[in-house]
Amino acid sequence: MTDISTQEPKPKRTYDAARTKEIILDAAEEIFAEQGFSAARIDAIAKAAGYNKSLIYQYFQDKLGLYTEVIIRADQLGDKMMLDISGELLQDDSLTSDPAKFKQFLEKLIHGSLQFILEHPRYLKILSWEMAEEWKTWNQITYLPDDVTRFYELAKKAQINGLLRADLDAKVFPTILLTNVYSSIQSYSRFKPFLNESHSTASIAHYKDQVARFIIHGVMEPSLSN
Repeated sequence: MTDISTQEPKPKRTYDAARTKEIILDAAEEIFAEQGFSAARIDAIAKAAGYNKSLIYQYFQDKLGLYTEVIIRADQLGDKMMLDISGELLQDDSLTSDPAKFKQFLEKLIHGSLQFILEHPRYLKILSWEMAEEWKTWNQITYLPDDVTRFYELAKKAQINGLLRADLDAKVFPTILLTNVYSSIQSYSRFKPFLNESHSTASIAHYKDQVARFIIHGVMEPSLSN
């Protein structure tokens, strides 16, 4: 018989807080994407992450807090994408007065946003759930992505300088831009047979180019969009 007093105690499980949060956020992102906020359960997220649900409450307070952190992480990734592809243009004082630079910025932004959604399909699913539920949960979160404000400010300056259509309400510009990006990706798989498209790099690049052309021709002054 083994002497209990001589047994070495089992090592306690150690937690790397940052890594643990990322694992929990990964699990939450997947479940929110597949089930929506209303149907998602903390128990299921804890099980998928491999941690006790009490740890989720410790880090995120409640389900809405966890959901908010998922949205923040997605927004930060999106911001990084935008800076990576158009950071220099955003720093250019002539961006909203030079037609060629503004058009180039829109092309980069639209192409990059479409690619970002293709690479992160869960984010599009989360947005789709929000749309289906009339943005009920989205409007409860304390953090709101600043994309709309940022694009509105750019649109106002571009319109003053004659780059944006005079008959376009600058406040509508962010909605037109973002909605067309999201809906275009949602529709791509549905209409792929009609478009004779495949998932090849060339086919996707062609589709992104067509979406960019459509949006740019719709928002820029006609004489400047060609």
